[in-house]
Amino acid sequence: MKKILMCLFLASSIFLNGCFSYVDINNVVFVTSVIFDIDKDNNPVIYLEIFKSIRAASKAAETGQRIVLKGTGKTAYEALNDVNLASSYQINYTQNKAIIYTKRAAAQGIESYFDIFRRDTQAIIKPYMLVYDGDVERLAKGNFEGEQFIGLFIWDLIINVRSSPRAVQSSLNRYLSRRVSPSRTDVLTVLKIDNDQPNPSLVINGGAIMENDKLVEMLPSSEGQAYNFLVDVIQQGSMEVADPRDSSKYISLSIENSKTDTDVNLRGNTVDVTKKINVKARIVEFQKYMDLTDEELEQIRKGAEANLINACTNIFNKYKKRDLDIFMIGQELENKYGDKIPIGGEVIKHANMKIEPRVFIDSPGKIDKYQQ
Repeated sequence: MKKILMCLFLASSIFLNGCFSYVDINNVVFVTSVIFDIDKDNNPVIYLEIFKSIRAASKAAETGQRIVLKGTGKTAYEALNDVNLASSYQINYTQNKAIIYTKRAAAQGIESYFDIFRRDTQAIIKPYMLVYDGDVERLAKGNFEGEQFIGLFIWDLIINVRSSPRAVQSSLNRYLSRRVSPSRTDVLTVLKIDNDQPNPSLVINGGAIMENDKLVEMLPSSEGQAYNFLVDVIQQGSMEVADPRDSSKYISLSIENSKTDTDVNLRGNTVDVTKKINVKARIVEFQKYMDLTDEELEQIRKGAEANLINACTNIFNKYKKRDLDIFMIGQELENKYGDKIPIGGEVIKHANMKIEPRVFIDSPGKIDKYQQ
């Protein structure tokens, strides 16, 4: 019996492998973000932000050292190999959190700079994709308020700003899908450095409209909320409505839930698009005291619905004139009618959009006994 147990033990030790040991992990460095830029000859310049694990000698703990390596080449793969010449450690991409393109690289075109992440078995398709508007050397230097590692900070930042309806979010996975949609468009997150703070910090500010893998226009942060409503990505956030008694004052609504249903119908060479936006919200702030009545509550609800209609209609008309289908209307049409439609690829030029909002204000409460 002892011999049998010994044989089983030896077999398990051979075929069962554990995770990284400290000997292994000290020979590996992990990429947390990748920054793509181009030089004067439009060749890729890549910055790798790397986490190097260091085991503390005095106690069983891990500390991390931030390292930035730079590589150049005719292709992204050659530039990454150039980085390897400066590293004595094995570079691992499984923990990469962000792929960042400079505005200059995005305008030149990123088609040649993301295929490597799609094909590499080590790379994952969950990283966020961003366009950075600013000095790339300053970004690579790091040392921002709140986090040592840019990639980890961006990961947490985007998760936190999901409660902001104006923040545009994008990932490699989504981009790979939308770049082959009928419109060939997507809107990437824009990253900037806020120098107005006591210490410089990274902020998300608007979106970068990509068409055929090239940056064609910037989406202002003021249009982010309407865009997010139209593409159905808002779950939480806030809305501001003018006070029906005093237009200089505002009432704040907290968005508890939101769902946008899209219906497309082909009528000859015209595409009729209906967006039914259902929002559940609650009142969180009055700038001016209100003894809330049912009539005033109805006015607030209608004001919120009117704001949705105006904002969504304005942004649709703006990008319709620019022939930029950032709302995935072409994809909706293809899903319903197939790829053989008479209007070809210029779907948004033939589209008319109707916004049908329904705002439900839940449990507003009454304060009629409040004494000023």
